[in-house]
Amino acid sequence: MAIKIDTVYQTVQALANKEQRGYITPQEFNLFANQAQDDIFDQYLYDLEAFRAQRPEKNELGDSVTQIMKKLSTWYSIADVTNGVTLPLGNVGKIFLGQGAVRRTLKEVDPDIVSDFYASKWHKQGFTDAVFFRDGDKQIQVWDKNGQITTTGPVTCEQINTRPPLVYWGYMIVNEKPLYNSTNSVNFTLDRSEQADIIVKILKLAGISIEDQQLFAAAQGEDSLNTQQENK
Repeated sequence: MAIKIDTVYQTVQALANKEQRGYITPQEFNLFANQAQDDIFDQYLYDLEAFRAQRPEKNELGDSVTQIMKKLSTWYSIADVTNGVTLPLGNVGKIFLGQGAVRRTLKEVDPDIVSDFYASKWHKQGFTDAVFFRDGDKQIQVWDKNGQITTTGPVTCEQINTRPPLVYWGYMIVNEKPLYNSTNSVNFTLDRSEQADIIVKILKLAGISIEDQQLFAAAQGEDSLNTQQENK
């Protein structure tokens, strides 16, 4: 569910007014709103790479990657891993083996684990599923019980190759005041859970620092107003 640009705008204006910091113009708001969105999206990408660098074999790290990829799901597609080795450009999420309904997520392991499997016939007998490890910045190696997979097609990945569109609080001037115009407005496409963070970031960019309780109260008021308007 998208975050409504007008909900964020009205909350920001209410808090700015409460702090007696004056009025944030629509031009300023749109500039700050896009900066806030970019900051949050870039943090997704940074966190994704940071967690992957830790080799997320433990459940808590794997869960963190899953949560980030869930938030990024709007902007990724499935891409081939060339020769089962070379990752595509851009940020990469999960690695898969197989196509369509039989596609399954591969577990990332340490290279030594694969070496151990192939050094012992007993380990090899226990090699029941394919795994992968990283072999450089944009290189991986995928192995199953028969050896390394080096063909294009079986191995694919999540590729994040787009960014959120620019948001815009559209308006028209009525009696010398800007009035919201939904026709040419563009809502946020970030995860709904980011609404409070967006508001805080916009206010900070406008030079306003607020307490969490103030934000909660203002957000509750705007949500109630929006619900009433939607039910009319």
